[in-house]
Amino acid sequence: MRALALLLVALAAGAALAHEADPGAASITPENLLADVRALAAPELGGRLPGTAGYEAAMRFCTERFASLGLTPGGDDGWSQRLTMELNEIRSCELALTGADGVAAPLALGVDYACRGFTGSGVADAPVVFVGYGLSLPERGHDDYAGLDVRGKVVLAVKPAPKWEPADGQGWGDAHLPRPKARAARDHGAVGLLLVPHPAATRPQPAIASVLHGPGEQVGDLPQAELTAAAAARLCAGGLAELAGLVAAVDEAKAPASRELPGRARLAVDAAYDPAAPTANVVGVLPGTDPELRDECLVIGGHLDHVGRQGEVYWPGANDNASGAAAVLALARAFAEGGVLPRRTVVFVLFAGEEQGLNGARWFVAHPARPFERTVAMLNLDCVAHGDSIQLGGGGSQPALWGLARGLDAAHARLSTARTWPGGGADAEPFHEAGVPTLYFASTPSYTHLHQASDTPETLNPLLHAELTRLAYRTAVEIAQGRYVGEAGERP
Repeated sequence: MRALALLLVALAAGAALAHEADPGAASITPENLLADVRALAAPELGGRLPGTAGYEAAMRFCTERFASLGLTPGGDDGWSQRLTMELNEIRSCELALTGADGVAAPLALGVDYACRGFTGSGVADAPVVFVGYGLSLPERGHDDYAGLDVRGKVVLAVKPAPKWEPADGQGWGDAHLPRPKARAARDHGAVGLLLVPHPAATRPQPAIASVLHGPGEQVGDLPQAELTAAAAARLCAGGLAELAGLVAAVDEAKAPASRELPGRARLAVDAAYDPAAPTANVVGVLPGTDPELRDECLVIGGHLDHVGRQGEVYWPGANDNASGAAAVLALARAFAEGGVLPRRTVVFVLFAGEEQGLNGARWFVAHPARPFERTVAMLNLDCVAHGDSIQLGGGGSQPALWGLARGLDAAHARLSTARTWPGGGADAEPFHEAGVPTLYFASTPSYTHLHQASDTPETLNPLLHAELTRLAYRTAVEIAQGRYVGEAGERP
């Protein structure tokens, strides 16, 4: 480790001199980054849901930028690497709750509730039944629906998995995800599903929009939404305290404690589902110039997608991940305007479907733009512009790559924290699983507005965004020019 530390100090010192007047780093400005974020988070792009016209517009924006910088198209269809994935366009959704007092009140979409990304369509107007965690696993010793008649009712379930184990001790697997819970509700005759965060959470989760729904068939005739604990408390005569007590009873007994509630819900959703909508990753290539190293490549990526719109409300996804996409574009500009002639090939990728389960990154790993065994590293940029400091993930698995970036930061902005983690995370994960060294760039604290309609450009820290992107650029140059040498167990 001492030898590694000395190497990192030397690398950082050399890099500091090499980049003192680097026009590539100078091209990365807060103004340019913010302009790209604003373009990608604009209302007309509608939250960049893959398969929609808004996502296609985001793709065009990025391909035009790659083309203007002189990159080479790296997809199977020009700049596009085509794939398909599920798409559910939510054209309208409304939710109103009638409390124990008999007074009906509409909830505000994007504030009090959001439809689940793969909600079914229909109108559910019925009394509400609390069904614990919404799990029906009688063969494994837990069934929240046991002895309960929910036919024609709307069911209310706690969204996360229980913190305790089922009787067989095998964990909950995928059963706690929204789609399996929707199937359980539908199979027991329910007409609607409401999901609520754990009401005793230290930091109550807001009503987020999400397209991560879980495996299995689409439950197309069951409208589904998640709402805040404060909103769901209207369904209980005793408010939030009663709702928390209902959940506590399940947790303490580690057994069902389902029962009917005095409230009523009306959930109306109109959605259009496509099981295999066409979409694509955007891929641009900067060929290497060294005869011995040009067949090796560095992948720089970030996801372009977000969670779309629901009716008249859209989720801008400024930090998640217009910020990362803008950073990838800025890195391509920095290589071009900095006059960097990389010895290794650099592949710039904007992934589709991260929000749905890393679909685009997994597709790219299965169909790489260059032979995968020659990929020396992958840099991932995701949620890189909100907060006040930088975190670098993957250091637990790739200490040399992590230490390289930390050393470069120490020689410049000094904004990175010591916190890291093993493995990849997000779009870096499929690369890590394939044996490629990965480094995950993120800002911190980064998730204040995660998956909320409030994730707008106004919430970003442009100066931090620029410094993080410059750090990614400096790290990328070291790798692209062949100056990164991994430890044992790391490439190259």
